[in-house]
Amino acid sequence: MQEVYFLTRHIPFWAVPLMLIAGEFAYLFWLRKKKKLASFCVFLCILGVVFNVFYIYSGGPEKSVKSVKKIQRDWNQ
Repeated sequence: MQEVYFLTRHIPFWAVPLMLIAGEFAYLFWLRKKKKLASFCVFLCILGVVFNVFYIYSGGPEKSVKSVKKIQRDWNQ
């Protein structure tokens, strides 16, 4: 579970590059008419946006980990 907390604490350091790289590849695959790969890259880009919104909404590194712990505790009950 420590890995999940680490990834949650550092969301902007992996989600922003994920969005940039996936967005660029989505555009390149769209130009080459490879729709499945382009839609997968768009999905990764949207996933990065969702994680960043969660990070901002929860309030930063420490509060996002507390939110994940609360979600996990509620999920197990």
